[in-house]
Amino acid sequence: MIVAAESASTLTSASTSSPELEEAVLAALRRVSDPELDESVVELGFVDSVHVDRGRVDIVLRLPTFWCAPNFAYLMAYDAREEALQVPGVNEVNVVLKDHMCSDEISSGVSAGDAFSAVFPGQTDGDDLGELRALFCGKAFGMRQEQLVRFLLDAGLTAKEVVALRAQDILDTGDANGLRLELNGAARLLRGGAPLARAYLQRRQRVGLDADPAAPLVTDLDGASIEAGNLEAHLQRTRRQRVSMTFNALMCRGLLETRYGLVDNRKEG
Repeated sequence: MIVAAESASTLTSASTSSPELEEAVLAALRRVSDPELDESVVELGFVDSVHVDRGRVDIVLRLPTFWCAPNFAYLMAYDAREEALQVPGVNEVNVVLKDHMCSDEISSGVSAGDAFSAVFPGQTDGDDLGELRALFCGKAFGMRQEQLVRFLLDAGLTAKEVVALRAQDILDTGDANGLRLELNGAARLLRGGAPLARAYLQRRQRVGLDADPAAPLVTDLDGASIEAGNLEAHLQRTRRQRVSMTFNALMCRGLLETRYGLVDNRKEG
């Protein structure tokens, strides 16, 4: 069994289950994000415990408050189940959301694989939670784009050079931080940019933008290119979203720590 330690972002193992299967399940859960914050539910401390017994996985989730919106909670719980089911060797996943005003409905609905609209009829816009998911995917795309573009500008690129980049010009070197950039026919290695590029390219793919390697790297959410003279104004708009999401993430961590008496290890040292 993998149980939450007294930290908002750390899980420890106390199980006799296969370590490989446990790690695979945890890796799957790290791909699940809070839709409003675009951060992993594991890193946010929302995973209370995970029990792996052969092909069965039991996941217990917790949230910062009793009143967290049911649609947000359902998205996270549903995605946790879906990701865990993709792990080879897992054939059953049950999710329990504890200490929430809709714990019973969400836990039973998600574990049964039911859509939100089936559990909470009349509370969606007709496409279940697709519109809500798309809204927050778009915000996450903008936030990650602003972070990457600011990094490139700080590294010395001009606005004209940034908007001329193609998706194929950003290359992951394979190490934790190195980012290889093809600029004006020459290769350049930028330290510290790989995580930003990976996060942005993942969000770019998720919102369905052109997958052609020759497609512009920096576009708006509709795929339209951005002119160099408009880049700063575009970044200012996306920065406002990023600041709001960052503040909300900090607030959620604080509420979770207070609610469950946790210690955020990132504040130490």
